[in-house]
Parts: sequence; structure tokens; C-alpha cells
Amino acid sequence: MTSENERIRRLLIDAVAVNVLRQVLDVARAAGVPVAPVKGVVLARWLYADLSERPYRDLDLLVPRESLPALEAAVVARGWPIRVRSVEMGDLEFEVDRLMVEAHGEFGRRDLSSLSVSDVLARASVDRSTFAFETLRIDDVDHFLLLVTNVTKKAYTYANAHQPADFERFLARLEPQWDVLVARARDASLSTALRSVSQWMADERGSALFRRFCGSLTRSSRLLPGLVRLQRRLDPARRARLEDPSGLLGLALATLTPDDWSLRLRGVERLVRRGILRRLGRDPG
Repeated sequence: MTSENERIRRLLIDAVAVNVLRQVLDVARAAGVPVAPVKGVVLARWLYADLSERPYRDLDLLVPRESLPALEAAVVARGWPIRVRSVEMGDLEFEVDRLMVEAHGEFGRRDLSSLSVSDVLARASVDRSTFAFETLRIDDVDHFLLLVTNVTKKAYTYANAHQPADFERFLARLEPQWDVLVARARDASLSTALRSVSQWMADERGSALFRRFCGSLTRSSRLLPGLVRLQRRLDPARRARLEDPSGLLGLALATLTPDDWSLRLRGVERLVRRGILRRLGRDPG
């Protein structure tokens, strides 16, 4: 149960995040950059009766990869410090009012899905009800698939504690669109990831809803959820080595999760190359 002090702390963080979102959207619009808020700041409002039930620590945004340089220039001109800049990963992280803002130019991770941020933003709609100012709202099915890519790349058990609750509430909301969800996952080469996450929710999190949803999916390998169970039996040091994205589990996720073999091969190439650069003491970017 959340204490009153923790509840107040979460509400204060949310108030800061909403103010930061307004500022960033103003800067982005002036630079001609489309931006859509995702995850914590919006899911707290869409999926939970009380904002404080859904904690988050940063502000996540989707930005077309090709627009990241323009956003970065606008951020620098505004005087907000850049903390992370990764051209390869399509990530730009900067700080506003002591809150970290993460602008993502890739849909989760580009070797997990064929979906692009531009594809998703093309389906977005103008939202004038979530906040007191206008935002772009990505399609709910796309948002659910974004959560799938995020929990997959974080190796399931190393995902944030609130993500299973997000999944449970979101899947219930999407029940009339389950057929759309399955079809879009297939088109985005995310069917394997969707099946694996659904099995994880059903088997490891005991979700009856996901168990029912799994019944509408074609059978898939249980290797990835099995790896998750294996991790829990290992000592912390070995678990940490598996958690590393360049380690065994990262390799398994890259090679087994995407439906498309070209995505699998690209994931292996990326992991190997970035691992080599790190061992040489270089920043892979």
C-alpha cells in the first residue's frame, strides 16, 4: 500500500512532468518537430483512477528519427542540457527542471520491430482532453505494442514493477480490438514478441486475462519465458551478467523475438559490434 508521503511525492513529480511536457511541446512545435508523449505521463491518466497509482520518474516522447537533429538544436538553443545522445539507437535525453526527458526516435528498438515512429505518428490523433493543452495521442494498439517492445528489451523480469499492471489494464481496455492487435503485431514483425510477453504475463504473473488472450494466438516457443524462470534461480552476479543487453539473454532476445530474420540478424550484428566497442573502451554511441 502506498504511503501518503509517497503518494504526494508521485503527484509532485507528475505536476513537474506535465509542466515540462508543455514546455517541450512548445519548443518542438516552434522547430516543426512532431512529438507524442507516451508511457508514464499519459498511462497514469488513461489506465488508473488515481495518478499516484502509476509512478514514473521521467518523461518519454516519440519523435521521428529524422527530426531528432532539429529537436536537439532547439533543445540546445533553449539551454536545456543534453545528457545522452545516441545516433545509432535514436535516443536523445535532456534535462528540464531537473526532470529527465527521453526522446525516442525508434519504436522500442529497431531490431525488434519493423514499425517506425513515423508510422505510429501518422496514425496519431490530436488529443485535447488528457491535458489542459493539445498533444498528439498515438493509437492505443500502437501504444500497447510499444509496451511489448519495452518489456522485451528489458528482459521481462528486469522491466519496471508497474509494467505488468499497465499490461493488464491496457489489454482489458483493448479487448474489443484484440483482432486488430494481433494483426498489427503480425504486420510489424512483432507476433513472436506479443506471444512471448503474453505467455510471461499468463505464466509468471498469473494473469487470467492474458491466459485467455493467449488462446487467440498461434502457438509459440516458450524459450524466452523459460529463460526468465532460469534467471530467478541464479545468484545475483550471474543474473547481472544475463541482464546485460550484450550478454546471453540480450543475444537470445535479439535472435528469437523478432519475426523477421533480417531483424534478427541485425540485432545480432548490433549486439556483437557494440559489445566489441565497449570492450575496447569506446562509446558505441
